[in-house]
Amino acid sequence: MRQKLVLVVSMLMLVVMAACGNNEGSTETEGSDGKKELLLWHYYTSSEEALNKMLDDYNSSQDEVEVVAEYVPFDEMNRQLSVGTAGDTLPDIVVSDTVNNASMASMGILTDLSSKIEEWGKSDQLLEGPLNSAKYKDSYYGLPLTTNSLGLFYNKDKLDEAGIEEPPKTWEELEEAAAALTTEDVKGFGLSATRSEESTFQFYPLIYSSGATYQELGSSEAAETFNYVKGLLDEGYMSQDVLNATQDDLTRKFVEGNLAMMINGPWMIERIEENVDFEIGIAKIPKDEQYVSVTGGDNISITKNADVEAGWDFLTWLFEPEQNERFAKETGYYPTRSDVLNEADYWKNTEHVKDFIPIMEDAVPRGPSPDWPNISEAVQIAIQEVLTDAKPTDEALEEAATKIEEIESEE
Repeated sequence: MRQKLVLVVSMLMLVVMAACGNNEGSTETEGSDGKKELLLWHYYTSSEEALNKMLDDYNSSQDEVEVVAEYVPFDEMNRQLSVGTAGDTLPDIVVSDTVNNASMASMGILTDLSSKIEEWGKSDQLLEGPLNSAKYKDSYYGLPLTTNSLGLFYNKDKLDEAGIEEPPKTWEELEEAAAALTTEDVKGFGLSATRSEESTFQFYPLIYSSGATYQELGSSEAAETFNYVKGLLDEGYMSQDVLNATQDDLTRKFVEGNLAMMINGPWMIERIEENVDFEIGIAKIPKDEQYVSVTGGDNISITKNADVEAGWDFLTWLFEPEQNERFAKETGYYPTRSDVLNEADYWKNTEHVKDFIPIMEDAVPRGPSPDWPNISEAVQIAIQEVLTDAKPTDEALEEAATKIEEIESEE
């Protein structure tokens, strides 16, 4: 009896091992119709339906590959990818926030697509800023799937009342306009300075416009940027609430008429249009040395154990003009192809939406750096310390610069 039991258990183990052996190191499986199945992880909620429709169209367009989507919460994505790396259970394709692309590449999660992109020969049609967000050590580990940026929103009615004929173009003009627009009930200007990625996102265009980057926070240019923003706050042209205000909070104050100008993104356009009875305008963020905006959005990449040929076939289909235009429009983002952005009727002709086209051309990525979350935290701390007078500007920025140098020296 004991020998029979051992024999049965051994046979079962062999069956299990045989079943698992063919999938070691990959999630790739064969679908019921014989197609090669690729698993795509994403964190979309409101955009999930649009993504699934795209996948249905791709899957029915050919008989070799079936791409299947699986939702992973945004704040769980990095952890799940780390678990997947350790257990060889990564998805084949992953959608990630642009600032996480370099980090994933540095961890060995992603496939280097540089040669594929070069053979493809269409990367020159992609916006430079979004494309560079997929770069790590001079190689590309993905493509920019969606993009957006930041601009200056302004209440045209209030500018008219204050005798301001056009939106400010320079920092000096911004300060003058903010002063003229500030009243007992209205603040002239606002940006998000809360301790989160939102403040780094909003400050980065100003830092870059002065001629500095996150790697040069100890420079006089960076100090000029922080002192300029602090001056707006100290003069009362910005509310102290900006220290805790999210981009959503800024929009609410703008809609209520308590904020005349703000830095924000195109995802707020529809909400603003539906809730105001005044005329709005959108312009480039006022410059110091140069006009700059910063990119947001998502990248799409192929993981290290995936079938690269199958995954690349899907990516190139997804980046054809028709698909690039359709997905951007249905998700509320902007297309990452410059030809689509400049030629498609929707972005060319839709009020307010079209105002972001020239802004997108000036947009740069945050980083890119594999340590961006830690770098961003150092920037956030400096913002809070300077604006709250916790530390002098030079001291706060020197500490942030030293911290960033330490972070990057550990790569």
